[in-house]
Amino acid sequence: MLVTFPPGGATDLLARAVAQAMGTELGQPVTVVNRDGGAGSVGATAIAQARPDGYTIGFTTSTSIGLQPHLNPNLSYRLSSFTPVCQTFELIFALAVSPDAPYRTAADLAADARARPGALSFGVNGTGSAAHLAMAEFVRAAAVQMLHVPYRGDAPVVPALRSGDIVAGSLTASLADAQGLRLLGIFSNEPHPHLPQVPTLPAQGFAATQSVIGGVVAPAGLESHVRAALERACAAALRSEAYRTAADRLRERVAFRDGPSFGAAIEADVASKRALLDELGIRP
Repeated sequence: MLVTFPPGGATDLLARAVAQAMGTELGQPVTVVNRDGGAGSVGATAIAQARPDGYTIGFTTSTSIGLQPHLNPNLSYRLSSFTPVCQTFELIFALAVSPDAPYRTAADLAADARARPGALSFGVNGTGSAAHLAMAEFVRAAAVQMLHVPYRGDAPVVPALRSGDIVAGSLTASLADAQGLRLLGIFSNEPHPHLPQVPTLPAQGFAATQSVIGGVVAPAGLESHVRAALERACAAALRSEAYRTAADRLRERVAFRDGPSFGAAIEADVASKRALLDELGIRP
């Protein structure tokens, strides 16, 4: 199982839980290999180029397989290069700062950024990622200028915040909270189910609500019986106590869709995010 983000982030930890549970269902171990970089495009390329025999699968997000080719036409894959197997999660992001930062609310950060145009920086897990779109929405809603610093995944953003290399970051809310960062707001219209005490950004007057869906995919061209076997294993994995315990421990939302439904959801999510990319003028 090729994971398109580095070890330690929410996507990687969820992938390992899914891989273990799928291995039990398939009767053979599923080994996780991290292929991170390029906001998921490095790993997505490897998945798309693998033989469509069911022995190489991927764990990734809609943005990695659908948005990156839009941002970089030179990539060798397109959304049609993948077979959706099943959706396993929806990640909700938070606007986070160091616990030592002077900001207590999103308005505090916006006020400082407004007073010092372009002086404050934010970090996210790659250009064109959902986390990047979330921060771009916040910057637009706050009418400020901030410097964008891309990283290879969520996990590297944490030490960058702690060291002061960046002032703010958009990363999965559960990871930010687990790492002791200060959460200024949730990128959602609804409170985070595991962090109800953190106000949403829209409730604070900032229209920024990006999330990302993801799960198990395979290269295009799978034979029907291979696809069916992988779909059964993935569905069983999500029903397993082991996966649900892991997701609950990570405080991430389990969101199951079968292969066809996952594919339709990816197409809708990518279309929405492509429109937002163009509207915000985001380019590599």
